[in-house]
Order: sequence, then structure tokens, then C-alpha cells
Amino acid sequence: MEIIFKNVEHRYQLKTPFERLALEDVSLSIPSGQFVSLIGHTGSGKSTVIQHLNALLKPTKGSIQIGDRTIESGKKEKHLKEIRKRVGVVFQFPEHQLFDETVEKDICFGPMNFGVSEEEAKKRANELATIVGLPKEVLQKSPFDLSGGQMRRVAIAGILAMEPQVLVLDEPTAGLDPRGRNEIMNLISSLNKEQGLTIVFVTHSMEDAAQYADRIIVMDKGKVSMSGTPKEIFKQHEKLKEIGLDIPEPLQFILDLEQRLGVSLSHEAITFKKAVEEVTKLFGGQAHDE
Repeated sequence: MEIIFKNVEHRYQLKTPFERLALEDVSLSIPSGQFVSLIGHTGSGKSTVIQHLNALLKPTKGSIQIGDRTIESGKKEKHLKEIRKRVGVVFQFPEHQLFDETVEKDICFGPMNFGVSEEEAKKRANELATIVGLPKEVLQKSPFDLSGGQMRRVAIAGILAMEPQVLVLDEPTAGLDPRGRNEIMNLISSLNKEQGLTIVFVTHSMEDAAQYADRIIVMDKGKVSMSGTPKEIFKQHEKLKEIGLDIPEPLQFILDLEQRLGVSLSHEAITFKKAVEEVTKLFGGQAHDE
């Protein structure tokens, strides 16, 4: 299911003394099946964008096509529940939204709220425990007895139980240790590659954006500043730094090495694997020449 923004503007508290422009003339597309990363510094408009993806917010100008539905400014929209079922949003620190007695009941809440029978909801919870990497015995435990990483998996399972076509995640690894971060990122990647889910992923981690995304959208001051593949985006590292964003650590290492040694290296080395290959090539070549 494709999502297309056309000249979208959003103003908070419209026509009040507290009116604030959050998005201005935003046009972007999220093709079906892609893993799209949304990056930008705090206040750039990322969170406002993701709340438009399932019509939690509506544009004050422009339009958004969500599958076969079009949300236009100035028009009253009905039956938004179906959109919110198809586009599932996992907000930052989703474990704070867990509330039920058991993990199973927490996962079942969403689909049952959309009219799914208790029997079917429990079946989905059982299947999803495996998909998100939770032991089956966890289903009967309180979600508050779990580790931070496990609680986040429960929250993701609760959204997946509604069988969305698009999964939107706002900083899904925030606050996790390195192992928890890797586990969650590998889970999200597998949902994209193996389940075919479209992923929209908001992150401050340039390393995660470089490693996992098919395409990156860069937000700055409520506008789309850049859009392209990770290689295309991070080649423009000077522009990224101008708008206050970091670049992946492997690329920064390559740039530092160039400066120290006076050599020319590939700026496509945006992941740790590629950086190691580039350095091996550099020093391996020198050793061979000697």
C-alpha cells in the first residue's frame, strides 16, 4: 500500500494566538514494500509526518493518499478506523502503553477492538509471539515482569495483531542497550523482508538508517530537505552537517582516515562492513606493493 503526500502543510492550533507551522509544502512518497527511514533533528517535523500516515492528524493544506483513500484539507473524513488498522503506528517508548494483566491480553486488545473474536485474537497472539521472538510462556506473564526489549516486542506484536500493511515506528530502539537495539532492528528488518510489510522508521541513529533503509527522507524545519538511497544521502555529508545531522560512524572514520593519510577512499562506505572492506583494500594493497 503506497502513501503519497502532496504539498502538505500542517499548522497546530490553527487560527489561535498559538498557531504554529509544523509542516510546509511536504511532498513525498512511501512505496509499498519499502523500508523508509525518516531522519531529522528535534523539531524538524518527523513526528508530525508520522501522525499523518494514519490520519491521526490531517493536513491544513494539501492531500495525503493512503492506499485507495485520499485525505484532503478542509474535508471531513469518515471511517478512519480502517486506515488506522492498515497503518499501524508504534510510538516512542511503546512499553509505556502496555496496561493489561497478561502479555496475551495486551496483544489481543487491538484486534478485538476492531471486531476480531477472542479466539482469533488469541490465535494471532500465539503466532506473533514466535514472529517477534518471545517464548510462548511469556504470554501468560504480566508485561511489566519483562525486560525492556521484551516489552517493546510485546508492543510491536500488539500492532501487528491488527494485521497492518504499513508499520510505522518512532525511535523503536530508544533507551535499549546495544544487544536490545540489534535484536529490535533485526526483527523490524525481517518483518520487511519476510512478511513484506512496508516500514517507516524514525531514528536518530545514522548507522541504523544506513544499514537497514532502502530510502531515507531527511526533514529540516518542517520541509523535506533530501530524499534518496542511503548512499545518495550520506554522500552529501557536508549538507547533512549544515542542517545539524551526524553521519554514520563508519563514514566519519573513512573521512578522518582520508585526511590523516592523504588518500582517497570510497564515500559509499557507510556501514561497518563496507568500511572494513575499504580499509582492508587500502592496507592490503600497500602491503602487496612492498
